[in-house]
Amino acid sequence: MEIALTVLMVIGAFLLGVTVSWLAKGYVEDYVENAAYARAVIHPEMLDANGNIIHDELIYLRKEKDFYTEFDEDDD
Repeated sequence: MEIALTVLMVIGAFLLGVTVSWLAKGYVEDYVENAAYARAVIHPEMLDANGNIIHDELIYLRKEKDFYTEFDEDDD
């Protein structure tokens, strides 16, 4: 009886390990693919002369919501 339970536990652990590793493989492949894509999409102006990412503070512009609204001109 003990041998049968041991064999079943070993087979169950093997099947569980195969299933978990098969599912984890998909997540790891997606992560690696996304990381490689994100590394390739970095804008060149964000890199220094050696190809390293610049960690300086960034200057950015924020436009107001009504900046491009058209004004009605009355011809009265």
